[in-house]
Amino acid sequence: MEIFATIVLALAVLIGLSYFAILPKPASPRRALWKTLPVSLLALYALLMEAPDLMVLGLALSALGDAFLAYEGEKNFMGGLSSFLLAHIAYGALFYEIGDLRILTGEAWRLSAAGLSVALAVLLVAYLWRPAGRLAPAVLAYATAIAAMAILSLSVPPIAVFVGAALFLSSDAVLAVETFRMEKSHPMRRLAALYVWASYFAAQVVLTLAVVAFAS
Repeated sequence: MEIFATIVLALAVLIGLSYFAILPKPASPRRALWKTLPVSLLALYALLMEAPDLMVLGLALSALGDAFLAYEGEKNFMGGLSSFLLAHIAYGALFYEIGDLRILTGEAWRLSAAGLSVALAVLLVAYLWRPAGRLAPAVLAYATAIAAMAILSLSVPPIAVFVGAALFLSSDAVLAVETFRMEKSHPMRRLAALYVWASYFAAQVVLTLAVVAFAS
């Protein structure tokens, strides 16, 4: 079973890396499939490795969010936002379940990182509140969820768990700025899109491997 799981993990990483070549192309079913497959395969890997159910759920919800965000439009954006909001809640619940809050409060760097996560979330919401318009409350809810997830990740002993959460936080922050602050013609938009996928997929791989190793 572990050999098959390793093959699934390798496929996930290979397809995730190859998506960089497809990312600039227009929305299409092929592009959507290529975007959704990597994290779907990570979910299968986590399932095969008997990772906690909440880990598998978080990955599955993330893959659903990828499918929504493979296409443009407000409905797809809201579908992606809702899927990832639930994914962050699942991850936060997972970290609470497998972590120990005494670790978070017992180390100065973890407390500092928690405070920085909150500060970044507050600054992001303030920066996006006006341009987000009627979606501003949804942005606030999402920022709250991901900041809470990042803080709870600090209660899990392996530092890699927080590294994954921090990458996720940075990916979502750049995506939000790209969505609400960058025009289609903005010269940094392409670079932002590349960073979003790189940091997002790295976050999912790091979180998956760290949780599987810690929970086994």
